[in-house]
Amino acid sequence: MGKNSERFLFKIVVVGNGGVGKSTMIQRLLTGKYLAQKITIGTDLASYHLNIEDYEGNVYKVTLQLWDFAGEKRFRFFLPRYARGAQGCVLCYDITRFTSFDELKEWFKIVDENATEPVYILVGTKKDLEQDKRVVSYEEGKKFQEEHEIEQFFETSSLSGENNKDIFETLTREILKVYRILK
Repeated sequence: MGKNSERFLFKIVVVGNGGVGKSTMIQRLLTGKYLAQKITIGTDLASYHLNIEDYEGNVYKVTLQLWDFAGEKRFRFFLPRYARGAQGCVLCYDITRFTSFDELKEWFKIVDENATEPVYILVGTKKDLEQDKRVVSYEEGKKFQEEHEIEQFFETSSLSGENNKDIFETLTREILKVYRILK
């Protein structure tokens, strides 16, 4: 362990249309396994613990409170309340469903209006289906990222685990940088 060890708790909202794979992505992160999930009703809450080390050997023990928000339209009126106090937002869409990408603007707007300058990360899910079913190109995702000044963009697969941990480690590092904890 490095010179210092500090503890932090960050609230992260995970948003996007229903069925894009938010809950499955979180379960993959927590268990290391692919577990197909049912549609979330309301909000699910999970905690993920990780250690982030800086170049000086300081270790930051971080707990991410992951607020997995239901993507169905009938639950969206709850989101403003849940977004308050969030330090981070994982903004998700399914690369095989254009409507999930098209509605990102609405998700972004709701979180942006209700959280105080959260760090965003854009995530295209279901990358394992890109060969046969992709309808949203990587370039379209990059364009959305740039237009909304989102620091990072990943495509992931909960089935294979590709980029799964990287998403949350990168988001944590970005939050630590914003709060001038990590250099």
